[in-house]
Amino acid sequence: MTQGTLTERITRSLAYMLRHRPEEFDLDLDGRGAGDLGEVVNALCDRLGEDIEESNVHEALDAGGRSRYAIEDGRIRALYGHSFPVDPGESTEPPEFLYVGVGSRDARRAEEDGLRGGRRAFLHLALTYEEAQEMGRRAAPQYAVIKVHAAKAVEGGSKFYDREALFLAEDIGVDFIEVGEIHEDGIRREGRGRGPRRGGSGRGDRGPRQRGGGTRVGGGGNRSERAEQAVEPEEEQPREEQPREEQPREEQAVEEAPPAPASASGFGTGMESPEPEPEPEPEPEPEPEPEPEPEPEPEPASDESSDSGAGFGAGIL
Repeated sequence: MTQGTLTERITRSLAYMLRHRPEEFDLDLDGRGAGDLGEVVNALCDRLGEDIEESNVHEALDAGGRSRYAIEDGRIRALYGHSFPVDPGESTEPPEFLYVGVGSRDARRAEEDGLRGGRRAFLHLALTYEEAQEMGRRAAPQYAVIKVHAAKAVEGGSKFYDREALFLAEDIGVDFIEVGEIHEDGIRREGRGRGPRRGGSGRGDRGPRQRGGGTRVGGGGNRSERAEQAVEPEEEQPREEQPREEQPREEQAVEEAPPAPASASGFGTGMESPEPEPEPEPEPEPEPEPEPEPEPEPEPASDESSDSGAGFGAGIL
């Protein structure tokens, strides 16, 4: 394993352990979300199956482009991105403006309700428009950048917390935000919205569309929805679905196995002896016109069933 790969695995595991599921590793975090560095290193060894040392953790943190974690007095904590409540410490004076990129639906709600933390404990606000625009691109195919009048928001009672690379904030009222135009050059992921992207005039390959925008933004939390979405891929949770999908298929195979002996019908119900009786019915076939008509009916029936099956299949896709 290369050092680069080990570093990535360490940082991803730290994100999962310190931001989301410390209890899975028996980590006792304090109110600020800090845990004993030695205990965290032991948890990393167990999780990764590697002989991790404290020096590896320091190297992994130094390799990152921004400060995501802090080590103080033998304890390590995540600076932001928590999905559970933590004490953010003392509030600080923010710059005059901060920014957040959100999906178009969140933008529309924000115009009516202001900004809220969403899935994360706090809003995550970028220092520059460009950083927020990148957040928005990761959040949704259609997104908007919201400008936060942070200095005025402080006067209105909002609190901000400096995390060097970004600011955390609690809910921000609608009077202190300015929702920008809708952009359509966001990243389209499977399972998210449908429909073709529409081009427009504007910066880059795609331009903005004029629409209102506003909503409850998972600023901090919704990193897709917000500032830390780049880190969300670090959370390795959703892989338990594969065995669930495989099991039903095996059950179908088991259910279809019994019909095999009943060669008289290709349907699962043909397990009883009465089904062989329809086979002798071909005797009326020599009769030219009156009775053969019921027999042709099963043939078109099978054709129609195959057509309907194709229709259902198309609808399911």
